[in-house]
Amino acid sequence: MKPNLRQDLETIQRQLMAGQFQEGIATCRKVLSYAPKEPNALYMMGVAAAQLGDANTTQVAFDAALKVTPDRVDLLMNYGNFLRETGALDRAQALLQRASELAPKTAGVWQALSSTQLRLERFDAALVSAERFIALAPKAAAAWELAAGAAQRLGNRDRALGIIKEGLESLPESPSLHYALGQLNRESGEFAAASTAYERARQLGFQSADLYRNNAESLLEEGRPLDAAAFARIGLARFPSDIALHQVATRLHVESKSPGDPVGELIKAARSERTNATLWETAIGFLKYLDRQEDERRLLEEALSSGSPKTPRLLSLQAIAMADAGDTKRMVATYENLLKRFPDDAGVKFDFAIQLLKMSEPQRADRLFDEVLKNSPLDQMALGFKSTALRLMGDDRLNDLVDHNDMVFEVEIPVPNGYSSRSAYFAEVAAVLETLHHTRAHPIDQSVRGGTQTNGFLFRIAHPMIAQLEQQIRLAIVDALHRFPTDSKHPFWRRNTVDTGAADIVFSGAWSVRLSAQGFHTNHMHPKGWISSALYIAVPDEVTGASDDAGYIQFGAPEEKLGLNLPPIRTIKPQVGNLVLFPSYMWHGTIPFSSKQPRITVAFDIVPHTE
Repeated sequence: MKPNLRQDLETIQRQLMAGQFQEGIATCRKVLSYAPKEPNALYMMGVAAAQLGDANTTQVAFDAALKVTPDRVDLLMNYGNFLRETGALDRAQALLQRASELAPKTAGVWQALSSTQLRLERFDAALVSAERFIALAPKAAAAWELAAGAAQRLGNRDRALGIIKEGLESLPESPSLHYALGQLNRESGEFAAASTAYERARQLGFQSADLYRNNAESLLEEGRPLDAAAFARIGLARFPSDIALHQVATRLHVESKSPGDPVGELIKAARSERTNATLWETAIGFLKYLDRQEDERRLLEEALSSGSPKTPRLLSLQAIAMADAGDTKRMVATYENLLKRFPDDAGVKFDFAIQLLKMSEPQRADRLFDEVLKNSPLDQMALGFKSTALRLMGDDRLNDLVDHNDMVFEVEIPVPNGYSSRSAYFAEVAAVLETLHHTRAHPIDQSVRGGTQTNGFLFRIAHPMIAQLEQQIRLAIVDALHRFPTDSKHPFWRRNTVDTGAADIVFSGAWSVRLSAQGFHTNHMHPKGWISSALYIAVPDEVTGASDDAGYIQFGAPEEKLGLNLPPIRTIKPQVGNLVLFPSYMWHGTIPFSSKQPRITVAFDIVPHTE
C-alpha cells in the first residue's frame, strides 16, 4: 500500500493533541522510514519526545529538523526552550535570537528569549526582550514579571516595583502580579504592604506554599508574631508536605510562644506520608533542637518502622540515639556499617566524627573530617570541628588552621558626620534595632539563649539608619581586609582578594540579636560564611564594668554538647561601636551575664565577592 504522507501527518497531530506521545513518535518513525527528511515528522517527534522527557530523541529529532528547515520559527522556539531547560543556555539563546529576528512581532519569542537571558545573567538584554514582550502582549502577566525580574537583578528595585505597579494597572486582577508586588515590597522592607499584596494574591486564587511562608514572615516582621504563626499553620492545611513551610511554621510557633505542640503538625504530616523520609528527618531534628529526648527516640523508632526509606540520615540519627542511650559500642558498629554502605556520604562521616569527638577519639575523627574536606575544602563546620580534634590531640597544626590571635580582628566602626559622639550615634541605632525584635523567644535552631533575633536579612530593612549602618560597616570591613595576608594554601586566608572595595562586600546573612538578663550565645560556628562578626550596639553597664568576663565574646571553646569542657582560648570585652571579625569556622559564643539592660549586637557573615 502506498504511503499517504498527508494522512500520516494528520494522525501525528491528533495523537499529540490527545497526549498520545508514544503513539505519535511511532507514527513519526513510520513517516521517516519512507520520507527520512520530512521536516514536520522530525519536528513533531522532537515535541513528543520532549513531553516524555526523552532528551536524546528530542535533540536528535530537532537537530535533524533544523538542518532541513533552519528558519522555522516554531522549531527555533521549541528547541530553544528545550535547550534552556536542559542547561544548554548559549545555544538556546542563539536559536531564540534567530527566532526573534525572523518573527519580531511574535510575543512568545520574546518571552522565551528573555527567560533564557535571565538564566544567563544577561540582565540588560533580558530587560530589553521583556519590554518587547510587554509591547506585544500587555495583558500577559508573565511579560511584566520578566521585566521586573530583570530590573531587580540589575539592582534597580525601584524600577522593578514600578514595572509591577504599571502591570497591575493593565491587569488589576492578576494573582501573580500581586504576589510579585508582595515579593518586592518584602525585599524593600515594606512588610505591611507586602502582607497586603500577598493576601490580595491569595484572594484572587494564587496558591503556593511560598506565599504562605513569605506572608507569615512578613507578618512577623510587621510585628505580628501570633498572626504569623497562625497564617503559616493555615498554609500547612493546604500544603501539608512542604518542608520549607513546616520549618517556618515550627520556628514561628516557638518564637511567638503560640499554644500547642510546635512540632505537632510536622509529626502529623510525617505519619500521613509515611514514605516521605524528609518529613520524619525534619520532625526528629526539631525535637532534638527542643531537647525532647524521649519524644525524639519514640518518633525515630516510628519512622524506622513506618515503611519510610531508611536514608543515611535516618540511620545516622538511629546511631546517635544509641550513643545518647550510652550504647557507644552499637553506635560505632552501626557507623562502621554505614560507612561501608554509603562510602561517599559526607553526612554519615561528619556525624560519626562528632560522636568520636564525644568519645575522646580525636585521631579517627580528624581523619573523617579530612575525608569530608577532601570533597568540600571550604566546609566551615568540618574545619571548625577539625580544630577541636587537633586541640584534643595537642597537634601543632591547630594554630595554623585557626590562630585565635592573628585571625581575630577588632575594628572601630566610623561614625557618620552629624553626631556629637559615638555613644549618641549608636544609641540611635539601638533604638531602631529595638523596634525590629518582634519575637518572644529565641530561635529554635540558632545559638541565642535568653534573647531574640531579628528575622531575615537585616540590611534589606527600609530604614535610613539601617542603610547608613550598613555603609559604615562596609567601610570598616574594607579597612580590616587590607590587613589580611594572602596564602593560597590556607582555607581562610586564600579566600582574601586584595581588590575588595566597600561595594564588593557580599553579605550571606545579617541580623540583630538582643540578649536580656542571663542571656548568652551557645558556642557555635557559621556554616554559610567566610568571615563572621559581632558589632556591639548596646552594652550593659554590668558588662562594661565587670571584673570578670561576663558578657564577653569567647573564642575556641567548642559546643557544650560535645561534653569536652575545653575552656575558651581567647575572650574580648565588648565595647559599643567595636566590630569583631573572625573566621566563620572559629568556635565562638557569649559568656552569660546578668543585667536589666539589653546587650544588642549586629552580626553578619560575608563571603568573597569573587566566589
